[in-house]
Formats: sequence, structure tokens, C-alpha cells
Amino acid sequence: MNERQAPSFTSLDICFSHCDFTWRDGWSKNYWLATGTIDAPNVNQAFIDFGHKLMKIVPRVALIGQCYVESVLQPYLILREDKDVAFFSFVRSTQGVGLMFGNEELKALGRLLLDDTVAEEFYYYWNDAVNSTGYSSKLLLMFSAIEALVKVRKGPQKGRKDFGKLEQILGPDLKKEIWGEMGKSKSALRHKLVHGEYFSPDDSGKNYLELIHKKIVEYFNGVIFQEQLIHENVVHPQRHPFGNREGWRGFIKAMDRSELNLKDVLAEFEEKDLGGLERYSLEDGAIWTDNYQAGS
Repeated sequence: MNERQAPSFTSLDICFSHCDFTWRDGWSKNYWLATGTIDAPNVNQAFIDFGHKLMKIVPRVALIGQCYVESVLQPYLILREDKDVAFFSFVRSTQGVGLMFGNEELKALGRLLLDDTVAEEFYYYWNDAVNSTGYSSKLLLMFSAIEALVKVRKGPQKGRKDFGKLEQILGPDLKKEIWGEMGKSKSALRHKLVHGEYFSPDDSGKNYLELIHKKIVEYFNGVIFQEQLIHENVVHPQRHPFGNREGWRGFIKAMDRSELNLKDVLAEFEEKDLGGLERYSLEDGAIWTDNYQAGS
């Protein structure tokens, strides 16, 4: 770190610098700017290669720094060095929107308070899952909630999982993907996440959080209530007051003497919004396919 400049460091050829540092005010905001150059054949590959580097660095920074840090849902700008057009992803935080709690929900609450077939531990784990952020953390808590839901509570099999009930809740295909089959659970998603194996390419393309959430709601409506008291088509279930974002992405061009860098472009978008841009124009259909270098 150069003591004559704003706080910065370089790792894997990416320079991390504090976004709004001044010698008078110090660190006025909690954002870091990651900047690097990538040799890639097109904009998509540049984004992927740069992202792979960030995914190597950021989790380690979380361990060392002992605080919140993430890079996935953040704005970025990709500029080809011989072009005057950049690809920009604009992301900003928004206020969370709650859901109504009406007569049907109140009826469901009354039923659940009288019900003795669902273990209390299910509600504890499910509440923790709803209140948490992060895909893997939510899934692990949901897995524990389902384990509590299907655990045999009485008789000689007490404490064991009822795999028939598990399949009744999730359906055969989802149950197989997450819990596996008898004697073949090591390749299943739950086993991998619990035992230190992270997501693999085979797990991509599916939002297991939404799939599981929908199955649980359907189970409670169909089996516990035997009528639809919980809405099954809620958009973005498990609402949370934090982590809500909206955004836009596309090609932009600098006007007059404006510069194509993330900090300036982001400030313009935040101040003017899409309909009132003065320093940058939106470019439709711009495509780069060769000799690509990107800075973010």
C-alpha cells in the first residue's frame, strides 16, 4: 500500500482502491473499487474471467477482514481500450416491499397454533432461513427445517427421517437431487453443502431456494390446512428489508469530455437516472467480438 496515495492494494492483478477516500475526510463511504485489465475475445468472457478472479479474492477478504463484503450484485463497467463505448451494469439499492397479512393469513396462523403435527424446530429453522441473506446460508437452514419437518417424533423409529414424507413434500425428482437415494447421497446437494463441497456446474440453472419454498407452501396448503391459505404465487417470496436492488445494463458512450470510468458513470446514473443523462448516451446494438481488454 502506497502511503502517498489513497488506500489501495493489488491482488491477482486487480487493484482494489477505496472509492471515496480523501485525506481530509478519510473513508467517507464503505465501497472499494476493483480495477483490472483482462485479455478476452468478447465482453462476456471478459466479465467471466474478471469475476473468477474476484471470487478467488473476496471470500478470503471476508475471512481476513471479519466483516461484510460481496462483489456479485454490484455495478460494473467494461471498457475495450480501443473503443469509446463501454458496457455498464447499473445496480442500486431499493427499499423492500412487504406483504399483506389478511384474513386468510390470520386463519392459517390460528390453525398452526393448534396443530401438533409440525415440530417447533421447523418454525425456528424456517424463520432463520427467511431472515437470512445469501443463497447457500438460506438453503442450509431450509434443509434443517425440512429435516425437522420429516423427523419421526414417536414410536420405535423416533428420531429418524421419514423418507416417504420427504418425497411427499418435495416430489421424487427434487428429493433425489437434494437428498439423493438410499445409499447414494454423497452426490446430492444437501450432502455436498453440509460436508464442505460447494456448488458445482451441475447445480447451476436451478433456483433451489424458490423450488423448495414453493414445495413447502404447497405441502402446508394441501396437507396441513387442506385448503389454500398461504398464497402460492408470491413474487420474490421470503422478502427481506436488506439486499433489495434494481438495475439496468447496456452499452453507453461518453459525451463531450466525460470519461468512461465506473465512478463517474455511476454518479451520473444515480443523479440523473436513465431519462435525464447529460454526460453519457445509451447505445443500442453495440457489440465487441475481438481483441478485447476490459477494465472494471
